[in-house]
Amino acid sequence: MELRDPFSSATHLLAAVWAAYATLVLVRLAPRHPGRRASAVVYGLSMVLLYAASGLYHAVPADADAVRHLQTLDRSAIFVLIAGTNTPVIAALLRGRQRRWCLGVMWGVAAVGVAALWLLPRAPYWATVSLYVAMGWLGGLPVVAYYRAVGWRAMNWVLLGGVLYTGGAACDLFGWPELSPPPVRVGPHEVFHVFVVAASAAFFVFVARHAIGHERR
Repeated sequence: MELRDPFSSATHLLAAVWAAYATLVLVRLAPRHPGRRASAVVYGLSMVLLYAASGLYHAVPADADAVRHLQTLDRSAIFVLIAGTNTPVIAALLRGRQRRWCLGVMWGVAAVGVAALWLLPRAPYWATVSLYVAMGWLGGLPVVAYYRAVGWRAMNWVLLGGVLYTGGAACDLFGWPELSPPPVRVGPHEVFHVFVVAASAAFFVFVARHAIGHERR
């Protein structure tokens, strides 16, 4: 079968394999606490879902019956990934009501976003991308609490991840740059895919090194 978008499909299918391995690493690093381990599994599986769905969607031919549903699944998985990425950070670094509130908001927004994609399939793409970016930066609202827990040096990984996600989304939204023509096209959307993988790696480093095993004082 000829892949519809070989570059995007290959990068994200490979990233799905990496995400599965990363999930096992996080579970191993998590302390013997059911909440921490559960948050690690949620985060890891959200990465696997996103990259597997994206890799499959970009692999199928444009005229395939399943392409529209795979596209919606791909876009839905982005909301799940954003909430999933924030889950172990919130679980480890926040406490009490603030932790419950932040988890509720992130997963509530994700649920609304997923529902909107399936119920309003003709929504403008720019609106969906803008909501991704807004939701991502919404996760940074407890930044002061995170700083107090782990310090600014550790928070540089979060900033790097946020900048990479936002930069990739901007490339996709504004249609720049065009690096390589077909048959293996590398354009704005493919650049977006690379940025997403790089951002995932940055957040993984933060979660693995500074969040999942954090000892509360």
